[in-house]
Formats: sequence, structure tokens, C-alpha cells
Amino acid sequence: MADGADGADAAGGRGERPDRGRVRRRDVIAVVVTCAAVAAAIVHMVRPGLKVDGVTVVLLAVAVVPWLGDLFDSIELPGGTKLQYRQLAERVEAAEERSAQAGRTADDASRTARFAIVTRGGEDAGAPGAYTDTAAGPAGNVERLADEYASVRATPRSLARTDHMEQIFADLVTATRQQDDFDVRAALTSPAPGVRLAAYARQYARPDGHYLDDLTQAVLDDEPIAFSQYWGFHAIIAVLDKVGAGRMRVDHVAALEACLARLPADSDRNVVLRRLLAKIHQAAGPR
Repeated sequence: MADGADGADAAGGRGERPDRGRVRRRDVIAVVVTCAAVAAAIVHMVRPGLKVDGVTVVLLAVAVVPWLGDLFDSIELPGGTKLQYRQLAERVEAAEERSAQAGRTADDASRTARFAIVTRGGEDAGAPGAYTDTAAGPAGNVERLADEYASVRATPRSLARTDHMEQIFADLVTATRQQDDFDVRAALTSPAPGVRLAAYARQYARPDGHYLDDLTQAVLDDEPIAFSQYWGFHAIIAVLDKVGAGRMRVDHVAALEACLARLPADSDRNVVLRRLLAKIHQAAGPR
């Protein structure tokens, strides 16, 4: 989600590469086994009379089994019992990967559906949205929708909240497009999150290269809300599509790249920012 996902993956994305994690796990196992062997040797020297019976050996073997999957395929205990654990570990890893892939597919479908809602709002400026009051006029609707966004932001995170905010943004696209006297610069620097979102909606609906620097600065430096920054990136893309990606300042490109490095790899903001930077680099040509 444009809002919820970024908070959830602040720890660093959906996980490290399987081969790297396996190597790290094997190194840890080697250290653990070595330390255990050294500890056993020390105990043997300190207390040479200590006896260990067969039951203790079996229990120790069972305890060590889960940690030896990267070193051995199986272990045979006294009495002929053979424990297979590498195959079980591989099945668990495969199931986890299938679950992660299903989650990514669902995220992609959800992102596509949300983007379609907003696009319809931008293309059909005459169609009233779910939160549009036709009697209030464009300016009145922008103000009311900005307040509505702030109110929704104050509620607990949920899919319903994200859907509500997506619809508000779609209606802001329509309302700001119809408002000829919309003050973009003032809205971009407003302390009210709903007003800033309205500025992004305006630039998404009616891209204007005169505000490219102000828009980029606001999205990068002054926007603390993940949902708003996500649509701010989309607004920048809309402006660049109209005026050309070569218009982006070099220092702003560097700032965008630095921002990308801070974002979780599987967040919505990371996805759209990568697309934005790809557009800029493509326009710049080979380095």
C-alpha cells in the first residue's frame, strides 16, 4: 500500500537474498559447533570423571540437528533412528518463498487498482467523485477534501483507511484541475498535510514546469507522510512527461537518488521513485 507498506518494511524490505542468508547461517553454525566442541573439551579436562549416558547423547543430537542442516543431510542416532532435516528445511524455505511471491503479486494488483482510480479522476474532470460536493465549487471542494484527508490520517491504519485516502486524492485531482486560481506554491509549503496533497493532485492533473523545482523540493524535504510523498513522486513524473525529464536540476537528481537509498526496497515509494529516476537518466543519455 502507498501508506501502510512503508511503515511495515522500514526494517529493510522482504529479506536478504537466500544464498547470502544461507552462507551467513552456515558461518554461524560453524562458530556454534566449534564453541560447543571447545566447551566440551574444557568440561572433560575439568571434570574427567563426568559420565554421559546414551539418553544424554540422543538428546544432545536432537538439539543440534536443526543447526546442522547446512553441513549434513541427516544424522543417525544410536538404535538406527535416522533424522532427515535438510529436505524439511528446503520445503519450509520453498513454502516461505511461495508465500512472499503471493504477497508481492497481491501488492502489485492492489497498486494497479489504486492507480486506475486516480487516473480516472484526472482524465474525467467533469465527473464528481465520492467526496465531491457539486454545490461547493472547486475551491470549496479542495478545502473540504484537504480537511477530510487530515481527519482520515488521524484514524488507525487499515486497508479501508488507505482506500479512503486514495479516493480523496482522486477527487482532489478533479477539484484542483477545475480550480483556475489554485495557488500551487502556497499549497506546497503549507503545514496542513491535506493542502500539500492538494498541491500534488493539482500538478498531477495540470502539470506545470514552472513549479517543478518547488514541487521536487517539497516532496523531498518537507513531506513527512509516506502516502503523500508517494503521490508527490507521481506528480513529478507527470510534470516531467510534459516538459521533459532533462529539466530536472542536477542537485535534485542527487537528492532523489539519496532518498531512494533510504527507502525499503519493496515499498511503493521505492517503485515509483525508481521509475522517476529511470526516466531522468534515460533523458540524460549514456554517461
